[in-house]
Amino acid sequence: MALAVVGVSVWVLSGVLAYFATEAAVLHSERQRWDRPARECALACSVLLGPLYLVISAELLLLAMIGEGLAHDKSRHYKDS
Repeated sequence: MALAVVGVSVWVLSGVLAYFATEAAVLHSERQRWDRPARECALACSVLLGPLYLVISAELLLLAMIGEGLAHDKSRHYKDS
């Protein structure tokens, strides 16, 4: 019984964290479209996939933050000829 409670609580907690990680990834992206279909899709994926979606959304957030940093990097690496 206790193992089932722990399993369900881990599933729910990872789903909630995945939802917020997806929201952060969308807001870090260039388009920043966190509209109703995006929220519904993130909610459904977080409920169905749980811990797996947490890993996916964390990778998505990491890539969005790396892309944001690369897009705003204005340093020039070569001199103009």
